[in-house]
Amino acid sequence: MKRSAARNCPRAFASAGTDTCVARAVRMVAVLVLAAALAPTASAGETAALPEPVRMILDRPTLTALESKGFAFGTLLGAPRAATLAELKSASPVYADLARRVTADVTELKAEMAANRRPLLEVTDDNVGRVIDLRWLGSPLASFRLIGVVNRTDRRDFTALTPSPSCGEVRLVYRLAYHFQRGATTYASRLPVNINMVLDVPARPSGDCPALARIWTPASPLPDPDDVAGWLAAGPLRGLSLRQIEINAQVVRLPSGMETELGGQAIYLMRVFRIDGDQLVPKPLENTPDVARLSADAALKARLVEYVRGHLAEIDRGVYQLPDAFLAEKALSFSTFGSARTANHPFAAFFTTADFAGLPYESLGYVASPAGLITHRTDRAPRRQHLHRLSPGRRDRRLPSHRL
Repeated sequence: MKRSAARNCPRAFASAGTDTCVARAVRMVAVLVLAAALAPTASAGETAALPEPVRMILDRPTLTALESKGFAFGTLLGAPRAATLAELKSASPVYADLARRVTADVTELKAEMAANRRPLLEVTDDNVGRVIDLRWLGSPLASFRLIGVVNRTDRRDFTALTPSPSCGEVRLVYRLAYHFQRGATTYASRLPVNINMVLDVPARPSGDCPALARIWTPASPLPDPDDVAGWLAAGPLRGLSLRQIEINAQVVRLPSGMETELGGQAIYLMRVFRIDGDQLVPKPLENTPDVARLSADAALKARLVEYVRGHLAEIDRGVYQLPDAFLAEKALSFSTFGSARTANHPFAAFFTTADFAGLPYESLGYVASPAGLITHRTDRAPRRQHLHRLSPGRRDRRLPSHRL
């Protein structure tokens, strides 16, 4: 199934889908934020508002111009001349390894579901599950296009808890897209496969962090997309280093005729890698427990309970990092109605309220009970944050009166 990108609100589909109405609304808000930051100042006699730092850029012309200035997906993976994924897979050992690992994960999931009598097909009109057609990852018709630049200065607090602290992060988000022509008709759309290139903002030689708010605020109006891209490349995006590559891909779609109670189901694969030479090395997913391992290892679970009990204040504030020994290297997130799905509540799978009884909840700002602590932990897991369109690590901004 192929859909034109010009259609207003097409349905997402694992092997040939496009953005949802909600995603389009999010893009519109981000464009307005960018426009406000780059707008001309007030004329004489008017009260000029202070310029705001740019937080997010989703404007298509600006992103296209930025790709031409060294931020195309292939350029970041060492193959600047690769225009398609077929060329990139041939020219970049890192991308070839990435495609191989995603293929292995999807093949394993497909076999597991077939064993449970839920076969998946790449192309079908029948009322059966659909799985991503992995040929897209090496297709001469496809590429990963830059769809967003996100300023995550707030991640400084989280990288400070790792062996590689930084002054925050910048996220370059790329999405799988295809474009080809058949006769007089052009077919073009995006597929729900996102790759997040996480870049570290380095400290200055003196060891302290630069004035990031000033760096992300243009000194003068920039009405032209190419000017905005040039300002980004020479300013906020200059001198950054790649921290990791994150994958968030819809790999399975079950139609509503199969999942009648929840209006269908989609399964998203979540992975994180670092680059080591020409290969990828899996990294644990931030604050995402390995449910299978913890459920089978009572001693390991006891260590995690003890860790949580000993770091209650940090967890209540939402700024903490669980040790790698407890974490998974791969996770699956389920939608629709993701908050109602047991698989998206990893901590509830093996924690009980008795594990966290007797703690001083009255001294905390958010968590007020053992059940609230388990819920608070689940809300910080990436598979849950995926459902809220958040990046892992975003702080909880609720008022203290809204306690769990």
